[in-house]
Amino acid sequence: MIPFRNIRSAIVQSSSAELNMPLVEMNGSGPAAPYPYITYDFTDIPDPTSGLAAVSFDGLNKTHEETVEFTVSFQSYADYKDESIENAMKLRDWFLTAGHQKLKDDVNVVVARVGAIQNRDVRVGNEWERRNGFDVDFRTVNTIVTSELPIESADIQRS
Repeated sequence: MIPFRNIRSAIVQSSSAELNMPLVEMNGSGPAAPYPYITYDFTDIPDPTSGLAAVSFDGLNKTHEETVEFTVSFQSYADYKDESIENAMKLRDWFLTAGHQKLKDDVNVVVARVGAIQNRDVRVGNEWERRNGFDVDFRTVNTIVTSELPIESADIQRS
């Protein structure tokens, strides 16, 4: 199993500290954060890439390892369009540079693709909610370890 909570924590805490801005879970409970802030949402939960898992044995343990991908969507919210765009660009740049290395070193996650920033403004009543966002595809290794009891001996009867 991938360490989902550790990965989420590393993405949120590290990028939030770098931007000096809160990153909050999209559609989470509680009141909205004051502007500016960025939301995140794991849109594609880990999905295996093509191929089969590598299987190895170590004593009584059987280990399955496979590369998995997942996508996180980020949206920058602000009072003004310029601020929303700039904050999205700062976060995107972080994933392309320092964030790429930090996630790889800390939680064994590689930034596979950083999408283009898109306008995601929405009209709420008579007001426009200014938001700009992008998606990031990540890769990591899913490791599953199970205990296997070896067959010590077997009676074979021939007919």
